[in-house]
Amino acid sequence: MNKDFYINFLSNSEKAVKESQGAAVFQKHADNLPFVDSDSAAKCLHNAQLRTIENLDEELNRFEKNFANKHNSVFWASDFNDVFSSLKQLFKTHKVKSVRLPNVKASTIFRELGIKYFLKEEKISLADDADMQFFAVDMMVADTGSLLFVNQSNNSLSKLSNNRTNVFFVTVDHILPNASKVEVYQQLVSYHNGAAQQDMFLFKGSPNCNNYLFIIDNQRSTLLKEKQLRQSMTCLQCGRCSDVCPVFQTIGEEPYNNVFTGPVANIMLPWLETIESYRHVLYTCTLCGRCEEVCPVDMPIRDMILDARHSFFINGQIDKKDKKVMSAMRKTALSRSKMNASSMFRRRRLRKFLSSDFRRRRKTPPLSKETFNRLFMK
Repeated sequence: MNKDFYINFLSNSEKAVKESQGAAVFQKHADNLPFVDSDSAAKCLHNAQLRTIENLDEELNRFEKNFANKHNSVFWASDFNDVFSSLKQLFKTHKVKSVRLPNVKASTIFRELGIKYFLKEEKISLADDADMQFFAVDMMVADTGSLLFVNQSNNSLSKLSNNRTNVFFVTVDHILPNASKVEVYQQLVSYHNGAAQQDMFLFKGSPNCNNYLFIIDNQRSTLLKEKQLRQSMTCLQCGRCSDVCPVFQTIGEEPYNNVFTGPVANIMLPWLETIESYRHVLYTCTLCGRCEEVCPVDMPIRDMILDARHSFFINGQIDKKDKKVMSAMRKTALSRSKMNASSMFRRRRLRKFLSSDFRRRRKTPPLSKETFNRLFMK
């Protein structure tokens, strides 16, 4: 992002409202035809998303220009503190005592912000017929200034245009460059969720209500600095990689202690949170490549994990203990005499690499009785 935009991006701009012509509401239902060319569509969408991420400041500015008008207001939030600070002001302005909140478990952004706990602290009750309602946006569409919702219930859609005050939440990476990519996105999300083609809804505003949109960074801009890791921001969060990851299937979600889990989270979490807290998740990957085989947008997840590990190494962000172990393993791998040692000697060296805690919980992996030379010749 350029400097001027980044400064504006990190500020809580409650007055970032621009005047333009009114917008319209319309709904479009998907046809019940099968999506036959998912590979080419995935490549098309991925390339478009990459270009969008490379020019994220321009695309976000373009979206805001097309979306903001006398009924629509845009708030730029650097993190959840900015969001909550602005929400408190909105509660006072509109005298809000109750909020309509959709299924929190189904929305990553609500869980990431901890919106349910915030409402509880502010003593705002949850109700279906509330003073204000919240929506999680699936995608922003830059060229039309529209908000895209996929698989929303008809009840939610009717309330969207009739309720007096709507608040929308979206993160900076959830943006499509133009409306021509909307159907491709919808088809991919439906196809890779194993569901029938889902309805989509595009919303650009309504004269019957006030609409407030929060565009949230929450550390995502730190990923933009890492050129090789930007592709992780094109993730559709379909969950297919987690379904086939042998490590995730073994350890589950609990060790992550985060909204984001699975192979792509291994890349993103050290930057979205702190490197000290989530550095270890990068080294849980076995680089088997199963995640890449099922990724709908063909992200090179293994390469990104290796790039992230390399970034840690050259920036000195590896623990001294881990660095010592890695150095010893490197020396062993480069030494032909050590690689050709007897299996008993190699097992003894391996035990030095493995922690005592690991050895207590698991058996030491078996080693081949043949030397490295013989295995290489075979």
